[in-house]
Amino acid sequence: RTFYFPGFRFVPTKKNRRRHSLNQEIRSSLRKLIEINGRKCEDSKNLLGLMLSASKTDNEFKMGIEEIIDECKTFYFAGKETTANLLTWATLLLALHKEWQDKAHGEVYQVCGKHKHPNAENLSSLKIVNMVLKETLRLYPPALFINRTVTRDVKLGKLDIPADGKSYHLGAYFPLGLALPSVLGRILRWLRQSWRLQWSSSGLRLMSHRPMFMRR
Repeated sequence: RTFYFPGFRFVPTKKNRRRHSLNQEIRSSLRKLIEINGRKCEDSKNLLGLMLSASKTDNEFKMGIEEIIDECKTFYFAGKETTANLLTWATLLLALHKEWQDKAHGEVYQVCGKHKHPNAENLSSLKIVNMVLKETLRLYPPALFINRTVTRDVKLGKLDIPADGKSYHLGAYFPLGLALPSVLGRILRWLRQSWRLQWSSSGLRLMSHRPMFMRR
């Protein structure tokens, strides 16, 4: 068991110095990339171009260069983590359900052949693979919950939510380890044994743009 003391990350230990050095190196590299590609991307509609356009405005939503660097870090590292998390759980679930593994394997061979890699044109034809990935995301979502602040009165069905400035947690999943078959019914059918591993996926996760890591 470990303990965290507030402010400990500022203590010049070996690990903290290494973290600080890596952070400075990453920020320096991103700053150079933005300076080199900034003019080329400014008029484009990709992620960097949109953020650079936001940095040129004169309103209150203007983004500074440090904010752009932070956003680039979030998209890259969060996208990498969520991709690795998704592939790990998908591999585990396919290993536990060989019938779906065979179906996905056959579909990839049918669409891509034995010596070709998936590309942007044939990705949409991988229906079973897409089903497996989405089912994995449903059971093991990278984000545990999403925070939303109510800025105006909202009515969700019979529920009235006032604009009181409070933040609400939107749960991404119901803990399968606490679920009763009578409550969830067939929801546990696809996942017989692996629900016991649910708690090893708990913890803070950063969710980036889902289509990005789905394509990866």
